[in-house]
Amino acid sequence: MAGPVTEAGELVGLAMGAPLPEGVYFVDTGSMVSLGHNYNTTLFVNIPVVAYSTPWKLFGGRVEGYIAVPELYEGVKGSASTAGLYNPALLVGEAWDLGNGWGFSDFVGGYAPMNSPITRGQNEWVFNNRAALSYTANGYDLTAHITYGVTGSSEGADQGESPSPDYINYDITATKTFGKWELGPIAFGTNDLSRGSSSHLFEMGGLVGYAFGPLSLQVYGAHSVSASSDYGDGDSRVFLRIVVPLWNPGS
Repeated sequence: MAGPVTEAGELVGLAMGAPLPEGVYFVDTGSMVSLGHNYNTTLFVNIPVVAYSTPWKLFGGRVEGYIAVPELYEGVKGSASTAGLYNPALLVGEAWDLGNGWGFSDFVGGYAPMNSPITRGQNEWVFNNRAALSYTANGYDLTAHITYGVTGSSEGADQGESPSPDYINYDITATKTFGKWELGPIAFGTNDLSRGSSSHLFEMGGLVGYAFGPLSLQVYGAHSVSASSDYGDGDSRVFLRIVVPLWNPGS
């Protein structure tokens, strides 16, 4: 089964192109993925992230970094379920304020190997490059985000497993804020570069968000519009995200 180490849709709703105000942030994105009749499988994915927007600038961009330690539960009808951590990620990069509401960011890093029952063929190093362009003026979040992943050879005990594919993920957000509410359509997809355009997933849906003071909550869902057989001929996904500022200068 095709499947990138970076979950398809995990960056929807985040204006990643815009520089963060200096500080430390906690972002937790949980999702339920129903893979449909071909696999009779339900996945629960949780991706906790700590992001640090530094006071430093390089070539005009703000230096930022983030670390994630994802968790996965896999339930297959008629089989025992499995759960555990999978490949932790570290990325460092810069975000530029381009003016007139536009921002651009580029992050480089990757995932480290993780040998556990849940990772099977994902006990490997994975290089990641992530670039985003955002427009955030007038209450809008218009963001296009591209993730490029290159997978290394499997490490340790699961060397006989098929490695995860090289991949390109794309996450598209087009929301508008109305007071404390955020609403709008979203889309995302992934292509397995090892097999070309014949191995792909594309989904569309919508997002609703609400701000509770400094905290923000987002719920978004999507269903497959186009998918190849190695993605189960499609799936449905529901995401829940909370964003918590942990520290800002002067707070």
